[in-house]
Amino acid sequence: MGNANGSSVIGEGRAMYGMGTFICIVPVFSQPRDPNVMIARGLNSEHHAIPGKYVTFMYNEGGALFKWFRDTFARAERQLAREAGEDIYARLLAEIPNGPSEVTVLPRFSATGRPDLISDACGVIVGLRLDTTRGDILKGILEGTTFYVREWVASLPATGIHITDYRAVGGGSKSDAWTQVCADIMGRPFMRPKVTEAGALGAAIMAGVGSGIFPSIASGVESMVRLDRTFDPSPERQRLYDGRFQRYTRLRTLVQDYSSHLASNPG
Repeated sequence: MGNANGSSVIGEGRAMYGMGTFICIVPVFSQPRDPNVMIARGLNSEHHAIPGKYVTFMYNEGGALFKWFRDTFARAERQLAREAGEDIYARLLAEIPNGPSEVTVLPRFSATGRPDLISDACGVIVGLRLDTTRGDILKGILEGTTFYVREWVASLPATGIHITDYRAVGGGSKSDAWTQVCADIMGRPFMRPKVTEAGALGAAIMAGVGSGIFPSIASGVESMVRLDRTFDPSPERQRLYDGRFQRYTRLRTLVQDYSSHLASNPG
C-alpha cells in the first residue's frame, strides 16, 4: 500500500496508476464487494492500509515493453546517450506523433497480469506500412498498454467500483507525453505527485504513523503528499481514442487464441 499512500490514493473513487515495469491500477472502495462478482472478472479484494477501505488491482506490461523497444530499435543510440549523459527515453518519446498511432499493439509479449493471467502469450503488432516510423511503433505500444487496462476498468462499474481520477506514479509518469496518452485514453484526469517514487514516500508515512509522528495515515498524507501537475483528457483525442479502442478490442478478439497457440507451439 506504499504507492497508494504516497500518492494520496486513500479515498473512494480515486485510483493509483503505476507506470513502472508494469502498469498497475489500484482503485479504492469503501465496502467489500461480492466475491462471486469480483472473481468472475478476475479481480481480487484486499485491505487498504486505511481502516475501512479496500482495493483491487489490475496490471500488465508497461515499462517492460518500452525497455524492449529501446533495446530493439535504439541499442546503439542508448550507448551513445549513456556516454553523453542523455536520457534515451526522452529522446525516443520526442519521436512519437501528436495524435493516435496507426499501429495497434496487443501487449502480451510475456505472461499477462491480472485479470487475464494468460501464461502462453505473445504480442501482436499490426498496421505496419513502409512509411511507419519507430515513433509510430512506440506510440502504439504506449497506447496498447493503456487499452489493456481500459478494457478491464470498464468492467468495474458492475462491481460497484467507480474511478473518478488517477494518481500517476512510477518512472513512466515523469513523461508528460506518456501521462497525457493515459489521460486521453482513460478519459479521466491524471494527477502527478511531486514525488513520483510514491512507494518510498508511502512507507515513510506509515513509519511516521507507527512512530507516533502522525496520528493517522490520512494526516501523514495531508502533510507530505503534494501534487505537481494535472493532465486533463483532451475531448478531441479522447473521441479519436474511443475509435482506436474499438480497433484494439477487435484485434484482441480476432487473434487472442492464435497468439496463445503460437506461444505454446514455438516450433
